[in-house]
Amino acid sequence: MDIKQHKVLNFRRKFWKLVGAEISVMDEAQTGEVGVIKMKAWKLKEDVRLFPDRSLIKGTDLIRIHARKIIDIGATYDVFLKNDSEPSFALRRKGLKSMFVRNKWLVIDKTGLQTAEINETSSGMALFRRYIEVIPYIGPQIGLFLSFIKQTYELTDSSGICQAKITHQRNPFIVKLQLDQTMSVGNYDPLVGVSGAAMLSIIEAVKA
Repeated sequence: MDIKQHKVLNFRRKFWKLVGAEISVMDEAQTGEVGVIKMKAWKLKEDVRLFPDRSLIKGTDLIRIHARKIIDIGATYDVFLKNDSEPSFALRRKGLKSMFVRNKWLVIDKTGLQTAEINETSSGMALFRRYIEVIPYIGPQIGLFLSFIKQTYELTDSSGICQAKITHQRNPFIVKLQLDQTMSVGNYDPLVGVSGAAMLSIIEAVKA
């Protein structure tokens, strides 16, 4: 089945991966793998690819995500679909806001216009997570506790309509994200949500 037909997808990091990153994409029941995400190691620019089947890892990829620059706090990632030579859209991370307030990504079309955005939903909890560990003695212990609390995101279109939700089942040892697109309406492209969840899962995998 085409990955776009799955309204709910689960992203799981392969735990013992010494270099690069590998994420399994599972169906809603988590009984079957419907895709695999790989980030190549030793690349100056991030190179993230989603393959529809593990047997096709050296063949045709469904999505390719390439960073535009080597070092970029507000990183922009071009998203290529299948064999396209030109990007279909881009994901742009709001660097300083994501680092110091809460995670925020913009979805940019071919003409440079913003068509959607992905926002961490709880700014209060986001701030708490970022700064609690600087408190002497108790900060690190509280930070460890918070590392198990869910982190949630919403993908909204240019009209402010929520088209997808991403839940990060936080765990200091393994990356677990769920993408829920059951509420999507209109001409929303599910591969936008898949690409956004792929980048979030890769970033968390690299951090873990």
